Amino acid sequence: MTKLALKSSRVHEPFGHYSSAILKGNTLFMSGFGPFDRDKKLVGSTVREQTHQTMINVRNMLEDNGFGMDDIVRATVYLSDISHWAEFNEVFGEYFEPPFPARTVVACTLNGFLVEVECTAVRD
Repeated sequence: MTKLALKSSRVHEPFGHYSSAILKGNTLFMSGFGPFDRDKKLVGSTVREQTHQTMINVRNMLEDNGFGMDDIVRATVYLSDISHWAEFNEVFGEYFEPPFPARTVVACTLNGFLVEVECTAVRD
């Protein structure tokens, strides 16, 4: 199986030497997406606003490459402040139907933004 780097015209290019998403077989491994627009400008000042932009980026990458939100089986979430967990969780839940993906939430320092989400998606 060949490893393919995938892109989306609706999502910003990577900030460094990594791929936004890698397809291997029927599995899509997505890098962490944050609250940035196509021009790499930060969108929103609250965790709610930033989570919406982050999830829009995730959805756009998936849809532009033949996947959907329901294909996400695992997500890792990085929050700049764990006290934002409830607000993040509320917005995150708006993008999924049960059964929800497996998920881990980690508090960490992010470079000036509040949330980052990385996902693994599998298509049948």
